[in-house]
Amino acid sequence: MIYKTRLEQEYRPWASDASDMDLGKTMARWARRSADFLGRADVLRNIAYGPLPDQRLDLMPPARPGAPVQIFIHGGYWQSLDKDDYAFALEPLVSAGAMVVSVNYTLCPAVTLDALVDQVRHACAWVWHNARDHGGDPARLHVTGHSAGGHLAAMMAATDWAAFQPGLPPDMIKSAVPVSGLFDLEPLRFCSVNAAVQMDRATAARNSPRFMTPAARMPISIVAGADETGEARRQSRDLATAWQAEAGRVAYIETPGHHHFSVVEAMTEPGNPLTATLLRHLGLPG
Repeated sequence: MIYKTRLEQEYRPWASDASDMDLGKTMARWARRSADFLGRADVLRNIAYGPLPDQRLDLMPPARPGAPVQIFIHGGYWQSLDKDDYAFALEPLVSAGAMVVSVNYTLCPAVTLDALVDQVRHACAWVWHNARDHGGDPARLHVTGHSAGGHLAAMMAATDWAAFQPGLPPDMIKSAVPVSGLFDLEPLRFCSVNAAVQMDRATAARNSPRFMTPAARMPISIVAGADETGEARRQSRDLATAWQAEAGRVAYIETPGHHHFSVVEAMTEPGNPLTATLLRHLGLPG
C-alpha cells in the first residue's frame, strides 16, 4: 500500500512544489486566455482529419507562404482536456511566423491508447498532405506537445512514416519537443490513471517511446519543469539518454521555477526558454 501510494503521488501531475496551485483555477484561466486568443486569431477551426467526431484540428495559417509547421498535441493524461484549452500558448509561435496546427483526438476510455496514438499519426499525415494549401512547407514539419501530448510527440518522432502510410517520407518529422511527458508507461499500470487508459503490459510496452528509437536523425529537445515530481523529471532524462545515441542531437532542458502546468503556461512570457527552443527548431527568430 505504501508503494502504491508513493507511486500514485509521483505520477500525479499536480503533485509538485507548487503547493498553492489550484488545478481548477488553472484550467479556468487557460480556458479564458485561449478563448481570448481564438477570438482574435486567424484560425481555421475543427478541420476533420478522420471520421470520428474528435478527429479534428485547428490550423493557423502563416502570414507568409512556405512557413515551417508546428504541430501541437494537447495533454490531459489521454483522458481529458481539449486542443481549445491550450490555444493561448500557441500565440508566440503564430506571431513568429509559423503555421501552427493544434490536434484533437478521441479520449480514453472511448478508444484504446493504441487507437489514440494512431489517430495522432493520421493527423500528422493529414498535415503533411495539406500544409502547402494553407501556406505551410510540408518539408518542415515539427511536433511538440505537453503532458500526454509530450508522450504523443515522442511517439510521432519514433514513427516509421513510410510504413505507416505509403508515400510519406521517412523523415517527415524534422524536430520534436516533448514537454513534461511520460515515456515508460509501465508504472502507470499501477496508478489510478489506468482506470481509463486500461493498459496491460503489452499495451504499455507498445506505447513507451523510451524503448523505441527516433525514426530519423533530428534535433530533439525534451523539456520538463524543474519543480515537477522526481519521477516526471527522471522519465524525461532517461528518454534523452536513450535517444542521444540514435538521434544525435538530443537535449534535456529543465525550466527553473516551473511545475507541470506552469512550464507550458509560461510560453507567452518574453524570453521563455521553451518558446525559444521551439522557435530555434522551427528556424524562426525568437
